[in-house]
This record gives sequence, structure tokens and C-alpha cells, in this order.
Amino acid sequence: MNGLMLHCGSQIAKREEVFAVPAPPATATYAPLPYESFVVRIEKQLAVERIAITEERLALAKNGQRLFGLLALSMPGFGRAEYGCVLGLRTSYDRSFANGVCIGASVFVCDNLSFAGEVTFERKHTSKMLRDLSWMISETVSGLPARFAAQSQTFESMKRQELSDRDAHDLAIRFYDAGAIGVLEIPRLVQEWRQPRHPEFAEATKTAWRLFNAATEIIKGDLWRLPARTRAIHDMLEKECGIRPAEEETATPETMVLAA
Repeated sequence: MNGLMLHCGSQIAKREEVFAVPAPPATATYAPLPYESFVVRIEKQLAVERIAITEERLALAKNGQRLFGLLALSMPGFGRAEYGCVLGLRTSYDRSFANGVCIGASVFVCDNLSFAGEVTFERKHTSKMLRDLSWMISETVSGLPARFAAQSQTFESMKRQELSDRDAHDLAIRFYDAGAIGVLEIPRLVQEWRQPRHPEFAEATKTAWRLFNAATEIIKGDLWRLPARTRAIHDMLEKECGIRPAEEETATPETMVLAA
């Protein structure tokens, strides 16, 4: 693994830099949780579940008023594969984001990030936040192994699902319709599908797994919307592989973003 990537729109920061950002004053209806308290609460619960953090990246944006973090995890009972579990966390001091966590994966060969599940929880900065936050984090972390196992099964199904060029081109447009990629990214996605930059995908059979990695490769630069965009890609490919019923409606990315 080359290292978890945090891309444009953010500035990598050390823990002490993140924790040093002062929280704004509380009001009768707004009670901001300090960054340190949020991050450490998650880390402590992971330790309770014997889930190890193998890598951590924290990023600040908007002059420190927004925080996004990635934790690469090693869980008991999971051997090394082509991908590993990642926990994404996000919060803010400018009220743009609630406290939130989502579960995903990182593909080792290319460091592509993918958030497959729905947002596992989000909690606004209200006076009653601390009452709920501990059990929400506990429930989320305790369910990590099951969620990652389900995502792993999805990836294995993608590897078995062969696609023609026509299928891939059609899916590129459907990704666009779902808001997963922009119109200017369609040609880049098609090019990445036809000639992958990573030999592991270029030498393999043309499958949904190859298209998935082509899509996540070209959206790397949009960190803050990444959970929503990769969720939409997952939805489409799960339908294509028969994992999700075709008639099931795909949520728009806006409904899945960790928003306040």
C-alpha cells in the first residue's frame, strides 16, 4: 500500500495541527465538538473492538473549519486482499457538515478510495449531541466487520462479471446520469477502461471490477464529495452484477453526503 491519498480541496495536517484548531463558542442551539474529541472517541472505540489503525490521514479545509479523515483498518479474521477497509470521518466548525462516519475500502494497487455503504451515522452539533454520540460510534464500529465483509463480496462479484466495451460505454453514461462523474470525465473514464494505467487491470479480463477501478481512478481529485460519488458507482455496478435489484431506485449523491 502506497499510502492513503487525500486529494485536492484539502490540506494534509498533523494531528497536533488539527487538534489545535479552536472550536467556535457554543450557543443555546449549537454545541461544536472539538476535533480532538471526535477523532479520539472513534479511535478508542476501534481499540475496544480490537480493530487496529494501520494508517491515518487528516485533512483540513476552509482555514481549518472543515475536517476530513481517513483511517486504514486491520480487522481480526480478514486476510490480506487487493483492498483494505477504510473508515472516513468528517466534521466541521462552520456548520457545513455534521459529525459523520462512513465505511469504505482502499484498493492497494492504485490507492483508489471507495465508500460503499450508506453514511453509517451523522449527528448535528446540537446541545444534546454528546448524549447520542457515544452509542452511535459504538454501534458503527461494532458493525465494521460485517459491513466490510459485504463490500468484499461485492468486489468479488465485480471480478466475475465480464463487460463488453458497449456495456462499459453505456455504464459511463449512467454514471454521469447518477451524478457520479461529470461530463468532462466521461472521455477520461472511457480511456481508463480501454487502456488502464495500472498493469494489473490492463492484463486482466474486462470486468465490472476493471470499470469500477477506472471510475474511482478518475474521481480521485474530489475528496469532499467522494463518499457520495463512489456510492453511486457502487449502486450502478451492483445492479449490473445482479447484487442489487435493477428496479431499485438509486439515491442521488446529495442524499448520501455527510451533510449537516
